[in-house]
Amino acid sequence: MRPARRVPVDVPTRRPPPVEPTRPNRVGTVSLLVAVAGVAVCRLALRVEPLADAVWLRIVAGGFEAAVVGGLADWFAVTALFRHPLGLPIPHTAVIPNRRAKLIAGIVSMIENDWLSPEVIGARLERIAPSTLLTEWLRDPVHLERLGAPLRDVLRAIARLLTEGEAAAFLERSLGRQLRDLPIDATAGRWLGRAVASADAGAAFETLAISLANLADRPGTAAELTWWIERSAHTLREGGRRVVPFFLRRKVVQRSIVEAACRYASAELRSAAGDPEHPLRRRLRDAALDFARRLEAGEPVAREQVARLHAAVIESLEAGPLARAVLARLRALLEEELADPASALSELVDRTLRTGILELFEEPGRRARFDEWVRARARELLERHHHQIGVTVRESLEALETGTLVAQIEARVGNDLQFIRLNGAVVGGLIGVVIALVHWFTGSAG
Repeated sequence: MRPARRVPVDVPTRRPPPVEPTRPNRVGTVSLLVAVAGVAVCRLALRVEPLADAVWLRIVAGGFEAAVVGGLADWFAVTALFRHPLGLPIPHTAVIPNRRAKLIAGIVSMIENDWLSPEVIGARLERIAPSTLLTEWLRDPVHLERLGAPLRDVLRAIARLLTEGEAAAFLERSLGRQLRDLPIDATAGRWLGRAVASADAGAAFETLAISLANLADRPGTAAELTWWIERSAHTLREGGRRVVPFFLRRKVVQRSIVEAACRYASAELRSAAGDPEHPLRRRLRDAALDFARRLEAGEPVAREQVARLHAAVIESLEAGPLARAVLARLRALLEEELADPASALSELVDRTLRTGILELFEEPGRRARFDEWVRARARELLERHHHQIGVTVRESLEALETGTLVAQIEARVGNDLQFIRLNGAVVGGLIGVVIALVHWFTGSAG
């Protein structure tokens, strides 16, 4: 961990690296062998006549003998933690295997009540600003995609409800009620005029034009136009025409007409969507405004046209297929857009999600309230489920076989325990030298 600075909370990147197996440390064994070899050399040297009375050699020999005793004692103590020394069932050896249950209970209690106690975790939560972690996390596009994808899945699931019978019936009732109450008089003309002149009308036209342009670019549109040309050629042929049907039924002619029509329609619609003064856009706007003025002026023809449209829409709603067709098409479009992370709607969802959260936390008071709310919920969960920490540790340890548990503990601390054996040999040797010196100074060395 890096307490010096805060980083976004991301479990995969903050997880500590696995402990790699280390090479066995033989320093304890080597120190014991050195002590044994020192004793042997010193005792052999004391049998040689010139060195038999050498005081210094007796002192050194005493040090090596004490080092052997200290090394063996610490070897016994270290080995007794994990197994029976030399395989002998000596009492109070193989401490970890024999005290497995007590050891697990101690580890669980230490972790649950000391290292990860509610007080320790609560103090850590007080030092964390959840709003800061969340905003920093959202600034990464990868993290935003991980958050936006489930949200888009939820929206797609909601979109599927549009084709349910209840949704269609609700739309039919709502539209039918609104349409029946819609007045066909000068008020409708004024409303239509204001709607056409507003900025929303331009945005609606742009959306409609781009949608129609996308429709023109789809292969299905070309197939439908080809079918329509074939049908027209067949109708003309049955009517006695020969030349035009002959050319229309040629695949090359059909392909050229369809490609040119789709390409021209797509280009013109996209141009009209981006240019407020495009002739097509201006012509439609002028026609709509002219019709609105005629309707506002009470012109009978305009009112009759609106009345016929009004009656046809209500009749279609009452017949049922119009609302269901609109909802089915809307569902298909929503699912298609939300399934593509690069679509305009998906980008809008991601952008709104990120900017909405970031703007939410721009105000310090709101950030503070959010942080306190998260901490309060975390404390509630901690108080309610803190025992699960101990349960998890206990289940993990109890699931290990005794041999595996001993091997894992020994792999983590075994090398450090080798230095205990080294220290035992060194300290024992120093004590042996001191004792030999005391004997020599007191005149009892023999």
